[in-house]
Amino acid sequence: MSEDDGSAPNDSPGSDGGDDSTLGLSRRTIVVGAAGIGLGSVLGVGYAVLGGSNDGDQQTRTVEPEEPNEDGTASLAELHYILENSGAENARLDVTEFVYQRDEAAVRVSYRTRADEVEDVPPQRQHVREVGQMVRMYAEYVAQSGDEADVVHAHIENPSEPAEQPDGYLVRREWVEKYNSGEWDGNETLNTVFGSSYTDEALENESASNSTTADPTNTSE
Repeated sequence: MSEDDGSAPNDSPGSDGGDDSTLGLSRRTIVVGAAGIGLGSVLGVGYAVLGGSNDGDQQTRTVEPEEPNEDGTASLAELHYILENSGAENARLDVTEFVYQRDEAAVRVSYRTRADEVEDVPPQRQHVREVGQMVRMYAEYVAQSGDEADVVHAHIENPSEPAEQPDGYLVRREWVEKYNSGEWDGNETLNTVFGSSYTDEALENESASNSTTADPTNTSE
């Protein structure tokens, strides 16, 4: 995998040369994206893997970062690395956990937001920067033949109230493939990701509801 140079794949989608270059976003995209953050708006679609345990499960493995080489094929270790070290410095992620779940073809990435720390932009815009970093680096992984992960389950360890951050969100392979091909621009891609946002409480409630429904011994008067 060749290390990302900071330019978005297919430079043209959504770019107007603004200062928030992650995903080639314009200022208008930033505003639309922040306003469009939903909490659990697509619950029940691909969330089953969240909250799973690694203990004794041979289907999961922790992936440590590795600097990209020039072999032209992306690895999960290289994806971990570029999330932390490539692209705009103000968008790079402080990754605390990177776990691959083979049976789900999923990566669970936990990180700490800097939305309450940065001073150059409001907290919501920093959230958009960080989501953009996750999307663009995963798009780079997919563009360079990364084939192990079909979905990223992103989890924010310290969600910011001023930024109105959710606890997490999804990034799916089919979404970034549409971005890479130019079928979707940065605006549509990011707003699709924002629409997958969830809260831990909502997931717990959804899980409990599904469990009750599936239990044939559970009856009510």
